[in-house]
Amino acid sequence: MKWRDDELAIVTGGGTGLGRAIARGLAKSGARVLIIGRREAPLADTAAFDPERIGVLSADLAEPEERARVAAAVPRGTTVRALVHNAGALEPMGPLREVDAEAWRRAMAINVEAPVFLTQALLPHTARGSRVLHISSGAAHKPTAGWGAYCASKAALYMLYQVYREELWPEGVLFGSIRPGVVDTPMQELIRSQSASRFPSVERFIKLKENGQLYSAESAADFVLWALIETGDRQFTEIEWNIADEEHQQRWRATRQL
Repeated sequence: MKWRDDELAIVTGGGTGLGRAIARGLAKSGARVLIIGRREAPLADTAAFDPERIGVLSADLAEPEERARVAAAVPRGTTVRALVHNAGALEPMGPLREVDAEAWRRAMAINVEAPVFLTQALLPHTARGSRVLHISSGAAHKPTAGWGAYCASKAALYMLYQVYREELWPEGVLFGSIRPGVVDTPMQELIRSQSASRFPSVERFIKLKENGQLYSAESAADFVLWALIETGDRQFTEIEWNIADEEHQQRWRATRQL
């Protein structure tokens, strides 16, 4: 993908972890990037990598008026060529029978409502060939005790990718979904801090860290950017890309000669 000056890439959750690495990778590829997040300091740290190409907007995407601010920040005459829905909330964790209703609604607002309605708000700024990418998870497909809200919201996000894909394909706006693996990010620190009573699988994630089995944010972001930028239209949309899938890894690594 060759970026034009009148095109923009938007990355939510761009202040830390995978979102930061994706934003910086997009800037290196020549894109103008707008990163969205709630905290200004991490956003500024991401933008410091390339202040001329990376702009920031502090916004809570769970709120409708904040999503409207994002759409309003797109300059007149600019096409949103790529939109990466990376922002997500893992909490509330713990047994479903104990989950707080307000915490549940907050998780759904961040993980489900924000991608649906931010996409909706930005569609007038897209064009044929624009790409929207959902950052998915194995939790979308496999139940995990203690992750009820996260599993449910990621499953919903996976279905939303498929519905938007079917609805917008005739207009040439392309939707993809990707599983970047278990990435060494602040979210993993939160997971490892849980008690076994709240999250029975915590020991597995502790061992992954101890054994050096986490993907670096930069490596996972490279896989994400390959799928977002370098795949063909049908290839981008037809399957959910999974970094742990051997065939998907082979396709990615073949382009990198890794």
